[in-house]
Amino acid sequence: MNEEPSSSQVQHEFSIDIKDIVFGIVLAIIMALCLRILVAEILFVPSKSMEPSLLAGDNILVSKIAYAIGPSGDAFGLRFSDNLRFWFSKPMKNDIIVFRAPKSAGAESKQHQMFVKRIIAGPRDEHPITGDVIPAKGMVISSASILASMLNMIGDPGSYSDSTYIVGEDYYYVLGDNRNQSFDSKDWGLVPASTIIGKAVMVLWSQQVDSMGSSTSLRSSRFLQFCR
Repeated sequence: MNEEPSSSQVQHEFSIDIKDIVFGIVLAIIMALCLRILVAEILFVPSKSMEPSLLAGDNILVSKIAYAIGPSGDAFGLRFSDNLRFWFSKPMKNDIIVFRAPKSAGAESKQHQMFVKRIIAGPRDEHPITGDVIPAKGMVISSASILASMLNMIGDPGSYSDSTYIVGEDYYYVLGDNRNQSFDSKDWGLVPASTIIGKAVMVLWSQQVDSMGSSTSLRSSRFLQFCR
């Protein structure tokens, strides 16, 4: 004759099931946070500065292991130290990167704000001194003789040699593809390598954005498009 389980046994088994569920949820959250901090992150593109490559309303996958290993970015309002990462590869010209706003961007940006731009020049790249020389603040250099003092004045890490501007070591010059609507290196200068969070890899999905900045319908043609 089978005996029915007592109420205490049922409660004990039920309590074990609840603990397992809670443990599973906590473990899943921890794993998701580790993936976000160490491996990849999904970021929303709010502006038109990278059109036509990236559209306002795109949600992009950012690889944090494209160049380095270690925690990067922000979590719960806390920013991880750049010294915690091991760099094994350098960003290349034409890569679309995500980075923290540099201090030189000034009051128009916040230090936790993320930018997405294209690398135009990298460390030690050389540029002849012309009317649209590469240094910051939208400068137009009419005379190469004043460039050195200008670089010192704006704290630009680049250097000048034989009528050539040289990008500083561990710095990058970045621009938005939509030059006329992009706040970028032409306004605030070079980007330190240490501020780079990762590489924009793919548009996962995209939403139409109205004039008020609110998302509306989905753009089906943008699903799973690689960033180029």
